[in-house]
Amino acid sequence: MYTGIRLGELLALTWDDIDFDKRLLRVNKTVYTISKNGKNEAYIDKPKTKQSNRIIPLPKQLIILLKKNKKESISNYIIATKTGGIVQNRSYQKAFKSLLRKCDISYKNFHSLRHTFATRALELGMDVKILSEILGHKNSVVTLNRYSHSLPEHKAEFVNKVGKLLDTSNL
Repeated sequence: MYTGIRLGELLALTWDDIDFDKRLLRVNKTVYTISKNGKNEAYIDKPKTKQSNRIIPLPKQLIILLKKNKKESISNYIIATKTGGIVQNRSYQKAFKSLLRKCDISYKNFHSLRHTFATRALELGMDVKILSEILGHKNSVVTLNRYSHSLPEHKAEFVNKVGKLLDTSNL
């Protein structure tokens, strides 16, 4: 909700990926699930694309939560199993589904949080280029193609702002 990162990127995060002083998150790896000898195993590799290697600013509220969690953590991973290991994507998705059920929220897959972040960022007026970089998209066109549906509601608002700016009747 605060960063728009992909699930695999989230599960690969280690405490070293956070600069608490500068409030920055470095995304530079992702978790994939691979099948070995009939068993699923978590595997850490490079992110999806070259642009997926990125630095994301973090809000103060999230830094406070992360500092608290780091003090209690037994793992180098921010999200870890009870024994400190890597959490697999499917396991996290099941836990997320269970949490939604407990909170009486209709089911949405985890990736919908990424879409919610992007949509809200555009609604708040975030520049598409900045959003594209935060999301790790190849370019702004990818971001616009996915999220341009979020913009029509705000067209009139921004056109009116430009109209006020250019209004010469008060001169």
